[in-house]
Order: sequence, then C-alpha cells, then structure tokens
Amino acid sequence: MKPLHFTLNLFILLVLVSCTKTAEVEPEDALSKQEKIWKDQGITDYEFTLQITCFCIYEYTLPKKIVVRNNEIQTVNGIDYSTLEFETYMTLDEFFDYIRERQSKNPVVEELTFDPEYGFPTYIYFDISKMIADEEVGYTISEFKAN
Repeated sequence: MKPLHFTLNLFILLVLVSCTKTAEVEPEDALSKQEKIWKDQGITDYEFTLQITCFCIYEYTLPKKIVVRNNEIQTVNGIDYSTLEFETYMTLDEFFDYIRERQSKNPVVEELTFDPEYGFPTYIYFDISKMIADEEVGYTISEFKAN
C-alpha cells in the first residue's frame, strides 16, 4: 500500500508544480498577446495623447499630443521632436519594451490596461519598490487615431 501512496503523492506534486509554472508565465503571455494584436494591425502612422503621472515638474505631467510617422515620433504638441533636448517619449511599440523592462524589476505594483481593438497599452503604472519614495510612474494613452 505504501507504493500507492507514494505514486499518488508524486502525481499530486507534479500537478501542483505544473500549475505553478503556468501561472508564472501568464503575465508575459498576456503582454505578448496584446503586442501581437497591435503589431498585426500594421499601423506605423498614428497619433495619441499621452499623460504622465509622476513626481515630476508640472509641465511634464500635462497631456501631450504625440504624432508618429513610420514608427518614429515626429512631433510633441506640434513641436519637432528632434529639437526637444530634455524630454523623452515613446512610440506605442516602445511602450511594450518599457513594460517588459519594468516587469523584469519585479514591481510591487503593476497595473496595465490595453485597447480592446488595437491591443496597445492604454494605462501603464509601476511602483518598483515600496521603500523608495516618488519612483512610481504612470502613463495614460488616449485619443488614439491611426493615419
């Protein structure tokens, strides 16, 4: 009877381990799924409004109209992006890379929402550490328009 208990316990352990591995992979799979939806659209020219939430100067947190052509930012609020010296923004493709980079730091808080039709992120928020004040940052993407 002992071999039966051992076999049963081994089976239960294997089931639990396989479930745990699936749960760990799920966030990456969900992000990859959304990125595939976005990339399958084939959109390279678009515009959107970006609002950043952070402990930053007020002007940086104001909504900005971002215009992208051929997957490169052209203008921010009508200003040629190449002339902006101290501001950095991302294309929708680059936001996927940003999300992966932040996820690799094992954040204590991660909030993501995606556009149901196009797949790009509409809300991104990370708090990497509860022990570090003011490092939290959020991005809200709205008013998307493909050109």
